[in-house]
Amino acid sequence: MDNSKTSRRDFCAHAISLVTVASLIEGCGSKGNPAGSGGGTNVPALATINGSAAGGTVTVNVSGTALANVGSAARVQAGANEILVVQTAQGSFKAFTAVCTHEQNLITGFQNNNTFVCPAHGSQFNTSGGVVQGPATRALREFPTQFTNNVLTITV
Repeated sequence: MDNSKTSRRDFCAHAISLVTVASLIEGCGSKGNPAGSGGGTNVPALATINGSAAGGTVTVNVSGTALANVGSAARVQAGANEILVVQTAQGSFKAFTAVCTHEQNLITGFQNNNTFVCPAHGSQFNTSGGVVQGPATRALREFPTQFTNNVLTITV
């Protein structure tokens, strides 16, 4: 058999594979995605704050950060932990995993309507972690918080 020539069967199989891959890529693209082309490019990015991880907790000094005001939100990084945090009332915080429940991409956006946005496929979550818009169908995992003397402690 001459390997330098492609059979009609091989050509057709490769052509169908390419069409299938192109369709999958387009399906994960920005068509119908309210976050815009490339995912969340039209959505403001969350501020990122560094925290400290020890045992099963993450601590963050909130004073002077993006989390200092009611209604503000940020992504807290501490070791391997990526956590979404929002101050819902004076001294009251909610914390959630920053990993989207759709395909485990990192959630990095926050719209002024108090919605966390995943840049990959446009899933949106409210400040209670619930799904506002898919393709995600499950809420974000919530972590308990405690706030004392400007230090937020998140139990992960």
